[in-house]
Amino acid sequence: MKDGHKKVLSHQKFQSIKAGLQEYRLDDFIRTLERTSGPNKGNILPFVRGLRFSALLIYAIREALDGSDLTASWGHIIDEDGVFCSRECDIIIHKKGYWMRWNGGGDGSPVMDFKFIEQENAVAVISCKSYLERSKIEKDYCDDIKKYVKTVWLFAECCSPDKVNVIRDTALEIGYENFWSLYTWDRVTDNTDDLLDEWDDFISKVRSLGRL
Repeated sequence: MKDGHKKVLSHQKFQSIKAGLQEYRLDDFIRTLERTSGPNKGNILPFVRGLRFSALLIYAIREALDGSDLTASWGHIIDEDGVFCSRECDIIIHKKGYWMRWNGGGDGSPVMDFKFIEQENAVAVISCKSYLERSKIEKDYCDDIKKYVKTVWLFAECCSPDKVNVIRDTALEIGYENFWSLYTWDRVTDNTDDLLDEWDDFISKVRSLGRL
């Protein structure tokens, strides 16, 4: 992506996504609570924080795909025979439309918006992780999803600064087509670094899907 207004606008989206997520990771009160209160006592569930991450990515992907025949949703892929469903997909990039929509009411304020996408309309799936370590990369998930869609990507909110390439190499070896992270976080020093080049590459790859 060349320098200019497009890049500035894209980076503005990146900063808005990262800011809210990173604040909950680094805030002193939140971190003390996580260390001292015990599992999920007075804290925000990791599942909910992860769901927020994937939702924010979905909004960004929808913007990147605006004007194309594709969009992005949270849901399941239904196989070609209409019999079985894939495992839950944090993000499905698919042709517009769906077979069924759970709780996506027409009043504009659904509690959730979970869609069942036919396999022939699914283009790619993105597995989203919060803090990703090499040992937490799920080969079985990638293998299972590839029964429904050819392209499976991996996206982390953050990872260790010295593990980005290791995680990427492992993910590609396992079968993920791409890996990205919003930023790196050193758990000892608390230093963080934005990975804007990775964000630019991600948005470029998403837009390329819309031009297929």
